[in-house]
Amino acid sequence: MNSIVVDDDDDCITALSGIIKNYCPKLNILGTANNIVDAVKLINATRPQLVFLDVEIGEEMGFDLFQYFPSPEFEVIFTTAHEKYALKAIKSSCYDFLLKPVNIQELVTVVSKLEQEKKADSKQNVNVLLDNLKAKDNSLKKIAIPSNEGYAFIDVTDIISLEADGKYTKINAEKGLRSLSTKNIGEFEELLDPALFFRTHKSWIVNLNHIRKFLKNESQVLLSNDTLADVSSRKKEEFLKLFDKA
Repeated sequence: MNSIVVDDDDDCITALSGIIKNYCPKLNILGTANNIVDAVKLINATRPQLVFLDVEIGEEMGFDLFQYFPSPEFEVIFTTAHEKYALKAIKSSCYDFLLKPVNIQELVTVVSKLEQEKKADSKQNVNVLLDNLKAKDNSLKKIAIPSNEGYAFIDVTDIISLEADGKYTKINAEKGLRSLSTKNIGEFEELLDPALFFRTHKSWIVNLNHIRKFLKNESQVLLSNDTLADVSSRKKEEFLKLFDKA
């Protein structure tokens, strides 16, 4: 897989290129760039299949690259030294990222995952990423749901509930939309706004705006689509406090 590395730090480029050469033999580094303008020129000249893109490139942002490639024909793996910066937006759009200094096993895992997965709708992924970066209070507007068939793109406020199904997650949304995601429920809990979504049970996350009734005897909530979601005894008091009913 032909690749390029975009980073304003030459030491980071050297370190990442060395790890790729030694541990990712299927990747071929065609070149490197220290800024967005040079990255655009390099991409147009080499047509890489994969771009390792630093989130912060001097005074520029790596996301600015999508102004030139709104429907990129290449995959992107973001790199960043800042663990929390923009990671929720990146995850929500199903792009992968690596924290600096890059861990060898994490790199190998991300590259292997990329080689095995079906290519996503790049324009949709870019739009989800950019919309979520603009969102206030670090809350997401839309989320890309990965599945074995591809990706579903759902407005976060339309999600009614999420239910664990082994390593997978069942997602119920408005208008009867249902998806089975390859992400586990814990990954969704990290992404979704806790002011809107609550983990009522190890197997359930519910949208608070879609709760119709709490069934005390059954310790369940009735949702707007008539689904019953469990509320564990450990979560019950915290859940009821949200509605000042404790």
